[in-house]
Amino acid sequence: MATQRLIALNINTGAFVNILATLNTSRMLMCEDDAATRQGFVEQDPLDNFSTSNTHGIAANILAEPIAIPDINVGYDHFQKLLGLPAQNSSGAFNFRAADKLLSARSASGTATTLRFSEYE
Repeated sequence: MATQRLIALNINTGAFVNILATLNTSRMLMCEDDAATRQGFVEQDPLDNFSTSNTHGIAANILAEPIAIPDINVGYDHFQKLLGLPAQNSSGAFNFRAADKLLSARSASGTATTLRFSEYE
C-alpha cells in the first residue's frame, strides 16, 4: 500500500516542515511538484538522524527526478527496515504513540514550493 501527498514548504528562511508517517513506512519518494516553477528544496532525513541539510536543486526543462529513501538501487529482502510508524490510539490515552517524523523540508529559495511525497509500506 502507498500514499501520496502534496506538502506546502516554507521559504528558505522559514522553519522546516515536518512530514509525519501515515503508514508503517519502509520506503519514501519525494520530488518537487511540477505544477509551478520549481525552486529546489532542502531536506533532513532519518538516515543521519536529521543532522545534515541536503539541498536538491533544479534543472531547467526536465521533470523533477524523485529522491528515494532508501536508495532505489538497494536490494529489498523479506525483513525491510521501518523508517516510521503512524500515530496509534487517541491523544490523551494511556497508550498513545505519536507519529514518527519521516522528513523535514523547506524551499531552497525565497519562494515557497510544493513537495510531492510518497510513502510505502
